[in-house]
Amino acid sequence: MNVSQAEVALARPRGRDWAGPVIALLALLAGLWNLAGPAMWWDEGWTLSVARNWAERGFYGRLLDGQPAPPGLEAAITVTGPVALSFRLLGVGVWQGRLVGVLFLAAALLLLYALAARLYSRRIAVGTLFVALLMPMHPQLHPLIMARQVLAETPMFAYMLLGYLSMLLALNRSRRWWALAMLGWGLGVVTKAQALPFYCVSLLLPIAVVALRRRWDLVAWLGASLIGAVLVSCALPPLARLGLRGHTLPVVPIDGLYSVTALVLTPFNRLFALQLLLIVGLPTLLGLAYAAWRQLRPAEPERAPLGVALVRLAMLGLAGSWLAWYVLLSVGVPRYMFPATFFGSLFAALLLHDLTCGFDLQATLGRAGELVRGPRRWQAASTLVLLVLLALAVSLTLMTLNRNYIQASDTSAFAVADLLNQAGPGTIETYETELHFLLNRSYHYPPDQLHVELNRRSLLQEQPRITYDPLVADPEYLVVGRFARENELYQPAIDRGVFRELRTIGGYVMYQRVR
Repeated sequence: MNVSQAEVALARPRGRDWAGPVIALLALLAGLWNLAGPAMWWDEGWTLSVARNWAERGFYGRLLDGQPAPPGLEAAITVTGPVALSFRLLGVGVWQGRLVGVLFLAAALLLLYALAARLYSRRIAVGTLFVALLMPMHPQLHPLIMARQVLAETPMFAYMLLGYLSMLLALNRSRRWWALAMLGWGLGVVTKAQALPFYCVSLLLPIAVVALRRRWDLVAWLGASLIGAVLVSCALPPLARLGLRGHTLPVVPIDGLYSVTALVLTPFNRLFALQLLLIVGLPTLLGLAYAAWRQLRPAEPERAPLGVALVRLAMLGLAGSWLAWYVLLSVGVPRYMFPATFFGSLFAALLLHDLTCGFDLQATLGRAGELVRGPRRWQAASTLVLLVLLALAVSLTLMTLNRNYIQASDTSAFAVADLLNQAGPGTIETYETELHFLLNRSYHYPPDQLHVELNRRSLLQEQPRITYDPLVADPEYLVVGRFARENELYQPAIDRGVFRELRTIGGYVMYQRVR
């Protein structure tokens, strides 16, 4: 059974459908469990700190030596704003901040399901959520694990999918949906600026198709929506700064950040990205390749409506260009593949559907049995390989969930912060941002520009000279956690005997100044 045989009702599924909402609700409920348990990431510490200051002090920025400091490495205001709102409504805490990501995940899953059902079928829509939740094999690729951190990816998914679903409705129903599409895309690009080039590719592909067909009306609408979304993404930051006037400080620019994350040609990083793709990104890669082949093959007996075909192509361009960038240019951090695997779950589900006779287990086993008998042995072989890959992916994903979700619990940051809040007077020097969020006293940290040099050391295997002096703020205490330890940020000062070790709690080592 091929998907194209059921494409007459793609644009508007009829009847009530509870599968998508039920799965999204279950993901929401699962996400609420033990929200404060997993250890905080370095990235989310910045966002939580800025959101806390905004909620408690009305100041959008960080603190440095107890004084207001500019915003910097935190997520965009489209993430920080909802987190600050959660703090105002529910109180300041880790679970209150992470709740926002879980809510965005439920919204993203609903939107992904609705889009998949209209682009292909409800059965493939269920398969899409199956792939998204039960086939990511790495913790940094799993939506449930990533949504329980205060990061930008999950909100970006919801905003971008709102844009593509609105695009489909604009093409099939009313042009008024274009306004919502541009808003969704604009918010998505603001939330994670990394998305801009891939979003542009996703719109330029359907523009090229309708231009070849001389559908100038659609060229105009698609082109206007592309420009409109970019204008929204350019207008939102100045509007935010205008609204925050008197409640924030100018951002200090960081030089060279893209050269260590987005445009990396080092052989080590290229090989690492390729290996990771072939190990945990293979379902996405195969799904994208299959969807691209379907786009290029001769006309099918029943063609999809033009609007459906254009949005399929846009989603293929979005996920495909993101995955290509990851392999060819990114620094290779697994998290950078996450958007490609999430959006690409639609096409991995399509491949599974067509190779399993519409998710028919009996027919699939029968096809696999043709490997030893029957004329279509290549189909049988491909089906057998798919079943093995599926079993491995689901098994590894369940192991990942058990380790990084069910068993994940690390409260050492809370214990360290409580101890420091009760310690004697003096400034605390630490680059562990989760402590910045939890501390109720003065602390100091290096300038943001140092982050680029530390990335060169930890991600590019280079050995830049680090000139930062941790004594610049005359700290009484020093706390070294995973981030500073892996980057050897404070090791020279410790080796000089400037600090003496007090105690170790979990992954944190506390030091006191030797006077």
